[in-house]
Amino acid sequence: MARPTSRRSLRFENLEDRQMLSSGGPSSQAQYMLQLINMARTNPQAAAQWVSNNVTPEVTSTLKHYNVDVNAVKQTIANSNPLPPVAWNSNLASAAQGHSQDMADNQYQSHTGSDGSSSDDRIKSAGYTNANSSGENAYAYAGSVDNAMEAFLYDWGVSDAGHRRNLLQPGVSANDSFRDVGIGIVNTGGKLATGKIGPVIVTQDFGSQPNAQAQLVGVAYSDNDGSQFYTPGEGAGNVRIDAVNLDNGSTASTTTWDSGGYELPLAPGRYKVTASQNNVVIQDVNVTIGTVNVEQDFVLSNPWNGRSLTSAAPAAVRTVAAAAAVAPKAVAVPTAAPASTPTTTAASTTAAPNFAFFAPSDWKGPVSGTPTVQAAKLAPTTVTPTVSYQPALANWTTWKAKSV
Repeated sequence: MARPTSRRSLRFENLEDRQMLSSGGPSSQAQYMLQLINMARTNPQAAAQWVSNNVTPEVTSTLKHYNVDVNAVKQTIANSNPLPPVAWNSNLASAAQGHSQDMADNQYQSHTGSDGSSSDDRIKSAGYTNANSSGENAYAYAGSVDNAMEAFLYDWGVSDAGHRRNLLQPGVSANDSFRDVGIGIVNTGGKLATGKIGPVIVTQDFGSQPNAQAQLVGVAYSDNDGSQFYTPGEGAGNVRIDAVNLDNGSTASTTTWDSGGYELPLAPGRYKVTASQNNVVIQDVNVTIGTVNVEQDFVLSNPWNGRSLTSAAPAAVRTVAAAAAVAPKAVAVPTAAPASTPTTTAASTTAAPNFAFFAPSDWKGPVSGTPTVQAAKLAPTTVTPTVSYQPALANWTTWKAKSV
C-alpha cells in the first residue's frame, strides 16, 4: 500500500446527518462532532474511554466480523500524543456540506464528487485557499454522529487505520497539525437493509494555512444530562466571551453561536478570559495563547461567578508571573507530538510543502441490486455477521495514495 508523501496531510471521508449552519457557526449536531474530534485530539485517553463505553450491539457485531482487537485499538488511541484542537471554519464547512449533499443526491460514496471534483477542488472553490495541508473523512452509512466517530476511531476494515490517523495525526507536531475543520451532515432517512446510503452522511474537511493565528475555541453549555460533556441541545447562544491581554490591556470579544460554540483569534500572550450573559459573569479564567489553538469550555450549569461584567475586567499588569494555561474540562493541554519523516517519494522541490492524501479506490454510482458494492469501497457499515453482503465489505480496505 502506498504511503503519503508528507506527514502533514491525510485524507479520509466521514459522514453525518445534514444540519444547517446557525449564526455563521455549526449546528448542534456538528458542534457535538467538533467536540468529539477535539476530545480525540486533545485528550486521547478520554477518547479511548469514550469509544469503548459507547459500543452498541450492532457495532460489536461489526467489530467481531472484522476481527478488530478492541483492547489494542483502545490502547493505541490512549497512547497517542495530544494535539491542539481544531477550529470551525465556514469555508471548509461549506465544502463538506456540499459533498455530503452531493453524495445523498446522487446515491454514491467517494472522495470524487459527481462532477469529478477532488476534495482539494471543493475546499478551494469554497474559499479555503493556500492550504499547506488538508484532509477529508467521509462515511455514508452512519447511524448517528456517535456511530460515525466510532467507525473512524475503530477504523474497522481499514488495514492502515487511515481514518483514525487523520483524526489523531500520529507523528505530526503540534505546529504542523491541522488547525481548521468543517463538518457537513445530511440525514437521508435511508436504511442499511434497503441498500441505500445513510441514514446519516458525514463529511469532515480538515486544513491548515500558513501563518494562521492561534484561536481560543470552546463551547458554552448547560450540562443538563450530567454527562460532563456537551450534547446537542445543551448549547447556550449569545454568551459573551471577552479576552483581556494581561500585559497590554487590549481586549478581543465574541459571542457564542446558537450551538454554544465560539472561536476567537488571539495574538500570543496571557489573557483573562471572561464568559458572561446579560452582564453577569459566568466564569473567568487565565489562559495562555501561543502559536496553536487552545480550548476553553464554560459550563453554565455550574455555579456562576455572579459579578457584574463591568467590574470583571482586569487592569494590565506587566510584572506578574505568567499564568498557566487553563485546560478545558476533560481536555488536556496540547503538547507537541514528535515529527515523522516520510519514507516514500521525495518531497517537492517547490517552496510549498509537498503533501498527499489517502483516498479509496474510485467508485461511485447509483445503488442497484444488492448493497454489496455500495458498502464495499469506503464505508465501514454496522452489520451483523449473518448479513449476506458482509464478505464484500472487506474491499473497503482498498486505498491508494494520491499526490495533491
